Amino acid sequence: MTAPWDSGKVFVIAEAGSNWRQGSAARDLRMARTLIDVAAEAGADAVKFQTYRPETLYAVGAGSSDYLAAAGVREPISDILADLAMPYEMIPELAEHARACGLLFLSTPFSPRDFAEVDPFVAVHKIASYEISHLRLIELAGRSGKPLVLSTGASTEEDVSWAIETFRANGGRSVCLMQCTARYPAPPESLNLRAIPGLAGRFGVPVGLSDHSRDPVLAPVAAVGLGARAIEKHYTLSNRLPGPDHAFAVTAAELAAMVRAIRETESALGTGRKEVLPEEAELASYARRGLQALRDIAPGDTLREGVNVDALRPGKRRPGIHPRALPLLEGKRARRAIPAGDGILDGDFGD
Repeated sequence: MTAPWDSGKVFVIAEAGSNWRQGSAARDLRMARTLIDVAAEAGADAVKFQTYRPETLYAVGAGSSDYLAAAGVREPISDILADLAMPYEMIPELAEHARACGLLFLSTPFSPRDFAEVDPFVAVHKIASYEISHLRLIELAGRSGKPLVLSTGASTEEDVSWAIETFRANGGRSVCLMQCTARYPAPPESLNLRAIPGLAGRFGVPVGLSDHSRDPVLAPVAAVGLGARAIEKHYTLSNRLPGPDHAFAVTAAELAAMVRAIRETESALGTGRKEVLPEEAELASYARRGLQALRDIAPGDTLREGVNVDALRPGKRRPGIHPRALPLLEGKRARRAIPAGDGILDGDFGD
């Protein structure tokens, strides 16, 4: 397939993450489907979940996260992940619901087993920032032949270079890097948005933004202005719901506002060609200066700047030639009668 970031518009990924978890199978599925509906209503292009098993993520005895503890979550990371792990059985149903809503379905795998479960249901793969060193995942992504979204949070250019080389060495072709700050929420001053054109220039691939800042519009709009081809943002139905990702995610209304702002920014960026636009045409003709007659000019009259000719805005009168011709016109004689206000044209003057 053609990579979605090559479609001519910014690829917007609504990141549901773990925000589907509600405590029972029925409520979990209902929330996940509702999140897909919200992404579609907001105008996103894709909805993304995460697929993992805690035993394939952290080493035994990894303990608690200081970051999560500061947010009031003090359980061992393995317990948190066990609670938030999406059953593989949900993937086909969510993928089908996403397709019915007109969305691409994505789910980030974190192990080869996760990849095998996700692969039949996605057209595009996503590898998370902390998996950028996961050799087997990147090999599988390359062998799949599918486009890859690769996040780069907490990574160096050397990390990114190795990952791209490994992806391509295994047959991978289309990759979109995602500038990302691995902090939740990420302060605006930490976003380093100039890395977007920097990575694009360094690696010659499309680059987007995986935005973990709280503001729904600031970073996505700035990123698109800097050339981002994809935007990913966590979202939720309410910032008050329990779970590690709800507090920094944008709400449904904010997600919709973000998508609108992205589309308006794309439109505002235009073609890059400097030309008179259709929206400017009438005023350009009315107000752009030309050489106009200050008074009635008879055939044979000598043309003098400020006496009988000047550079003026023509309004509804016939516009004259560009004022650059003033030095050529000075002292020449009129070849025809020119009414006051009319424009001086090529051929209206000579020796």
